[in-house]
Amino acid sequence: MDNTHKAFDSTNVFVFIIRWWKHLFIICAVAAIASAIFSGPRFITPKYQSTVTMFPATGGSVSQSVLAGAAARQDFLDYGEVEDAERLLQVLESGNIRDRILQRFNLLEHYDIAEDAQYKYTQLMEEYRSNISFRRTQYGAVEISVRDKDPVMAADIANELSALVDTVQNELRYDRAELAYDVASRQLNRLREQVKEAEDTLRQIMHLGVFELEGQSSMITRQLAKDISAGHTEGVERLEDRLSLLGDYGGAYVFNNAYLINVSEHLIMIQRRYQEARSDLESFVPFKFVLDEAFEAERKVFPIRWLIVFISTFAAGFMGVMIIMVYENLVSKGIIKPKTAKTPKA
Repeated sequence: MDNTHKAFDSTNVFVFIIRWWKHLFIICAVAAIASAIFSGPRFITPKYQSTVTMFPATGGSVSQSVLAGAAARQDFLDYGEVEDAERLLQVLESGNIRDRILQRFNLLEHYDIAEDAQYKYTQLMEEYRSNISFRRTQYGAVEISVRDKDPVMAADIANELSALVDTVQNELRYDRAELAYDVASRQLNRLREQVKEAEDTLRQIMHLGVFELEGQSSMITRQLAKDISAGHTEGVERLEDRLSLLGDYGGAYVFNNAYLINVSEHLIMIQRRYQEARSDLESFVPFKFVLDEAFEAERKVFPIRWLIVFISTFAAGFMGVMIIMVYENLVSKGIIKPKTAKTPKA
């Protein structure tokens, strides 16, 4: 095999580097210096990162955890499942929370976006999405990460996002709790009115002398038989009047008494639902357990200057080697002629 097809082995590499080391050194040095300068704070704004880590809570209400029976009771202190974490992420990514953060921290001005910019809201959304992120960890927790040029602002935004999770979810929950409370309140008032009407009717019947239909009628019947056998005409007439009264109002007494018992049982059930709805309406429910709150970062996370310098220097050196190899190949084939020093004239 001739020399033109000889493999480019390690000896050739070493010879190649020795022959062109000055050029490669200059290329790498210029790349390193340039990348160190242009990755500095005058050209790339450094950013600091703050993080909040939290676990989702169960989705049960306070009433189901405290007021419900033992069979239906939910543990209010349990950690949530995967579905609860996904729900938490969905709330964090909602426009409701995003708009509150944008307004509360005036991020349009903070991100140096001009008021008269043509696509200022598009730029604002891009900045927001690039600086604020949410993710679910492998252990089921939810992580909020905020990057900003101001470390205090990054920590404040992260903690505010964590607080807004409960605020927004309780606002959504309040609408449904208010509806349930209104329905339970109306049912409770209606049943109370029905109980009062039944009690008033029974009270009027009892004033007439009807207290307990079966017992009274049995007692009057026995006494009537005794008076008839004894020939007490006056007593017989009086007892017959009592029996006639029982016949006229006994049915109403039985109906209203049974109706009152039924309505009272229903009233007890509605009172329990009313208490549950009122508890849900008046309570502020936490939907998360905060494991780590955000704090002011001391060191920047972007840009990583040493990595930029390393990659830039390596890329420049590699490109330099490739260019020199192409140059040598073209010279060896006679396509271009190497520059030689001019000989002085005699």
